[in-house]
Amino acid sequence: MSGFKKAELFLRKHNKAVFYAASFLLPLFLTLILFALRRISPFGNITFLKKDLYQQYLPFFYEYYRKLKAKESLWYSWNGGLGANFLAVIAYYLASPLNLLSVFFPEKYILEFMTYSVVIKTGLMGLTFSSYLSYHFKEKKLSMVFFSLAYSMSAYMAAYNWNIEWMDVLFIAPLVLKGLEKTADSGSPLTYYLSLSYAIFTNYYLSIMLCIYSLLYFIVLSVIRGPKSGSILKFSLFSLLSGLTGSVLILPEYFALRFTTFTNIRFPREVKFYLSPADLFLRHFVAVETETGLDHSPNIYCGILLLFLIVFYLASANTGKKEKICYLTLLIFILLSFNVNLLNFLWHGLNYPDSLPARQGYLYVILLLTLSYEGLSRVRTLSDRGFFLSLIIPILLTVLTLIISKNEDLTGISRVLTLIFLSVSAVLLTAYRYSPDRFNFPGNRMELITYSLIFLSFTLEIFLNMYFTNNRTIKRTDYFSKFEDYRILNGEMKAANIGNDSLLYRADEVSRNVRNDSLSIGYSSLSFFSSTVNGLLIKNMSKYGFMNSRVFYLSEGSTAFTSLLYGQKYIFVPHDRLFTGEDITYPYKFSNGAVLCEFKESIPNGFVLRPNDSIKNKLFMSASNAEKIIDSKLPSPNSEETPPEAQNALMRDLNVSGTALMKYGTEDDDTIQKENGRVILSFTDSCHLYAYNFSKTTGELSVRMSDGTQEGKM
Repeated sequence: MSGFKKAELFLRKHNKAVFYAASFLLPLFLTLILFALRRISPFGNITFLKKDLYQQYLPFFYEYYRKLKAKESLWYSWNGGLGANFLAVIAYYLASPLNLLSVFFPEKYILEFMTYSVVIKTGLMGLTFSSYLSYHFKEKKLSMVFFSLAYSMSAYMAAYNWNIEWMDVLFIAPLVLKGLEKTADSGSPLTYYLSLSYAIFTNYYLSIMLCIYSLLYFIVLSVIRGPKSGSILKFSLFSLLSGLTGSVLILPEYFALRFTTFTNIRFPREVKFYLSPADLFLRHFVAVETETGLDHSPNIYCGILLLFLIVFYLASANTGKKEKICYLTLLIFILLSFNVNLLNFLWHGLNYPDSLPARQGYLYVILLLTLSYEGLSRVRTLSDRGFFLSLIIPILLTVLTLIISKNEDLTGISRVLTLIFLSVSAVLLTAYRYSPDRFNFPGNRMELITYSLIFLSFTLEIFLNMYFTNNRTIKRTDYFSKFEDYRILNGEMKAANIGNDSLLYRADEVSRNVRNDSLSIGYSSLSFFSSTVNGLLIKNMSKYGFMNSRVFYLSEGSTAFTSLLYGQKYIFVPHDRLFTGEDITYPYKFSNGAVLCEFKESIPNGFVLRPNDSIKNKLFMSASNAEKIIDSKLPSPNSEETPPEAQNALMRDLNVSGTALMKYGTEDDDTIQKENGRVILSFTDSCHLYAYNFSKTTGELSVRMSDGTQEGKM
């Protein structure tokens, strides 16, 4: 018996086991190959870190890990800025039950735990999508494995797989749709209820989009198959129960997010389109640059082959017109949602995403792959005319887009790879369609060979797209360069304060790389970066001159007065920087060149004061007024003042004599001069100087001393 025949018999005998194993292992294995090529740890010194995974998620995970190991309360953290609702952080970023397994790993491997949990969940995406396709089409074929690969390694994943808090929703979503179809078929709603509850529990945000899609998809199924009162009742009831089950975390998260800067709902006043049809179409091409910034380009590539297969599906006479109209309407609606501001606003929970556009794109990928799989089964049943028209239309649209598009995301390598795989796919599809008639191979072996080559090409294409668009550059040694020294100094700092009455002191650092270092290392800080940060606190920190945005406030911008006021007792200084403030701090501890400086004067985090009537009105307000201040519908106290004026006013309100800051010189006495875009300040007194920039600028401000050396950038 030939080896080919043995393999064929083995697949028939163990079809189910091979089917699910391949669905899980193929994306997992290819991801590991990608890691090896990119030299991602342990294959090299590069990390999986990127964007908010670098600044937020990993530090949050360290704090979460330490709390689990020490059996501390998960409700609150003193290490998050001025104190943070840590349950809200868990609900927003760390709710995956799989994260609990981290306690079985040493702390030094937390980054690797996070990294390879993404790898495992990538494999689970392939597994669950194959399970969904198998139920939807009532068959198990190895060809489904490759469509599952396209889901687990789509452009959406290339752009967003560093968002670890989304991954559970991505691998559970196919099971939600599988359960929904069972419910629509008058089957058990248990799969739908359990999977949707899990999705809502692990990440409410992506689940908003999943719930919207589930409603739309159920309507589509009801139109195609005819409405069934029992199915409608079960769908409605178990959708509600799923929401109630997930409310275990949704409710505390809601009350936390209520006072963030993202709660202000402003419906669009006019309808706008973001992209041209060509720019939207090219998002389906190979190796197009992914978008994670403020542009509205969706990350929806999942194979150039699908451009042919979706047309085959629409051209097929074997599929009912009502079914094609319903599915096509849903597909176009989601595609328009990427491009129309009002629909974009609705899909994202009555808000616009702050970067990371088209977050509902994973649902478009699921639907496109499902319809395209059916299109593959129609290749051999189409008429010759229908087949060649279905080939020509995608080719013409693609070539025309490549000619007219000037979009920077369409790079040279993207143009080349798109044309190559477009041509290869067209040739292989043609060979597959006509192989039994044109070649005299026993048992139609040519049909099997061409069919296999289609998926070999498809797999290579998917892998190359991920390789060119999912880059990592942050070295492990760079990210953790200060950790060991700072942890040693942090231990010294805590040991020195054991037994003191004022344990609630804060520390911060000079020249930070990570905005949430305090959570990684384990000390209380003036800085915090999270989407759950309180909007009132951000406005307060902004008023006194601290660096801030909608999602963070940092100690950069602190003065001697605000450091004192906010209980800053220590500051970490790395080995390659200086902290000039010998009159207010002194070196306290050393570790390999890094220095822990202690402020000579500090007050504890909590203290009693006797404010005058003016400050009483500023300190206490109703919740409704707080929300109005966050939404800028009501001015915050002293909001018209500049940070220096606000600090001086606060001193007066606290009945403290003197002023916090004094203006140094004016243009009239030649102390300050302006020349060629530079401000030249002349001074001879020994003093602390603070500069406040009144205008927002996209450029960098640098400070140079009179000897020409650059002191730093602002």
